[in-house]
Formats: sequence, structure tokens, C-alpha cells
Amino acid sequence: MGMDSLEHIVAEARACFAASTDGAALEQAKARFLGKTGALTEQLKGLGKLPAAERPKFGALINAAKVQIEVFLAA
Repeated sequence: MGMDSLEHIVAEARACFAASTDGAALEQAKARFLGKTGALTEQLKGLGKLPAAERPKFGALINAAKVQIEVFLAA
């Protein structure tokens, strides 16, 4: 887990949303990143494996990435 993977997820989400031509494709892309088994959800699940001191930092980064993805989705 790290900044690079989060940046990659955000960039990939942005590209997928931009390429979505209809509502169904957009919902599929949203699920791929924000759904129960989505890329960001998997990152959040990985927080428990980190040392306690690093969890708040990475949690904040993941939340920031989620906000960015939601902004792209709304656009």
C-alpha cells in the first residue's frame, strides 16, 4: 500500500469515468473503485495490517482519494 497505488487508482477511475458512455457503464466503473470489493475498499481493508502509527496517515490518504474519485464521478 502506498501513495503510488492510490494515485494509480484515482487516475484509473478518472479514465474509466471519462470513457463511460452511459449510466450503466458509469455504475460499473463506480462499483469497480468504490463498491464492496472495489479498489479503494480493498485499500481500506489493508489498513489493519499496517503499524498503528501509520494507519491514520494512510486512512487520510485513502479518504482523500475517495473524495477525488467521487468528484470525478459527479462531473
